[in-house]
Amino acid sequence: MNLKNPVVAYVASSNLESHVIVTMLEVKGVPAYAVEDQSGASLWMFGTISQFHKPKIYVDQSDLDKAAELIRQFEEKERDRRNAHASDTTIDVLCEECGKISKFPESQRGTVQDCPHCGEYMDVGSPSWNEETPLSDDLDEPDQDAG
Repeated sequence: MNLKNPVVAYVASSNLESHVIVTMLEVKGVPAYAVEDQSGASLWMFGTISQFHKPKIYVDQSDLDKAAELIRQFEEKERDRRNAHASDTTIDVLCEECGKISKFPESQRGTVQDCPHCGEYMDVGSPSWNEETPLSDDLDEPDQDAG
């Protein structure tokens, strides 16, 4: 992709996030590309070391304001999605092995955990798939006159 005057619009937390945001921008009519961080310098046994792994998203200078607004909306939706799962609610799960019910935090829905009674693996509910995706069409288009 050729951008006349490329500028960094966003520094993503992962290569995957950078590609999701690039796709979202392109769906909304903002040409963009990601430069992945493929260096092994930030890797260690627990993942990547913060502040090293910095994949960048580039847009044309003329699209920077529109991209910034769309990325802000994306971040807000992601924050809302994460906060919705961080509630204090619990779910009751029946162990198929021992027949006892255990409580797990809502944040563990869709995972496999050890039964606290018998130690067997148990599915903690089914994943709560949200119909909204980061590429959802309900992101507002920024005003063309603003700016």
